[in-house]
Amino acid sequence: MEIDVDFESDLRIELKKLYNRVGLRMSNKNGIDKILLDYLNVFSKIIPEVSRYVQMNPDFVKDIFFHPKRKEIEFIYNVARNGGNLNSFQSKRLLQTNFHDHLRNEWNIFHFHLSIERDNKNPLFVKQVNSLLFTYIDDNNIIFLGAENHKERTFYDEKWLRILHNHFPHIIKQFRIPETEDTKVLTPFNSNQLWYERCAIALTRIDGDIYRNPGLGQVTSGHNVLIVKQTNEILRWIYHIEKQLKKYCIEICNELGLNLGFAKFRLRCYRRFELIEETNNHRILEYPKVFNLEKYSI
Repeated sequence: MEIDVDFESDLRIELKKLYNRVGLRMSNKNGIDKILLDYLNVFSKIIPEVSRYVQMNPDFVKDIFFHPKRKEIEFIYNVARNGGNLNSFQSKRLLQTNFHDHLRNEWNIFHFHLSIERDNKNPLFVKQVNSLLFTYIDDNNIIFLGAENHKERTFYDEKWLRILHNHFPHIIKQFRIPETEDTKVLTPFNSNQLWYERCAIALTRIDGDIYRNPGLGQVTSGHNVLIVKQTNEILRWIYHIEKQLKKYCIEICNELGLNLGFAKFRLRCYRRFELIEETNNHRILEYPKVFNLEKYSI
């Protein structure tokens, strides 16, 4: 007896809910790989509201007192210190699936619009202004690097990386790699040229040291390499556990104490991707775990 499951359809339904939750429109014409990739791309740009250790570039501290946007900088600093919502200061293009930010993709460096006035057309965001605040953000840290006017070079200026290198080496030391004769590293300007040609940039040289870019770069679609990798891994996971269930449904149901005739397995996306059994609302597996078939001597 084969159990009736279709995890790709389940995933499509769950992603539709997630799209609606963040205000996105999902095209049913797209394949599941495109739908998942676009969602993960947008989700990766959203900064979680959690408490982090907030630090500031010591050179920037000296400039803030007389900075024309001092009030806005201090306001954003307090939001960050309290673990508040920083997404409203991001670009209004945040929720666009085809919007890719070079510095964020490569180095986790976000830019915020220095305004505290809500945008008239989209009150989820502040008014988009010319003056930008650049910050490095990871799971545990927020570092205020500096402010700069909106111009093309600002988004690939190596000074942001040099600030991390000079003042916060402990934050990025995990990305430093030894140089070999075969190591090829481009200048930031050439890296940016390749970025616009949709080429992946993996390494950066800063004052003689070489770093592996945390985001690794992009693929030809413009999406971040890690996001594409995650998309492929999630899809492989759902196809694998579906295959396991269909082939070994009797053994798996016996192991879980379920009646094969009544068991209903479904994929659910709530904070994480997981497999549940609906009749008991019981979580069976959580991505990336799969069924351990060795216990059945298979």
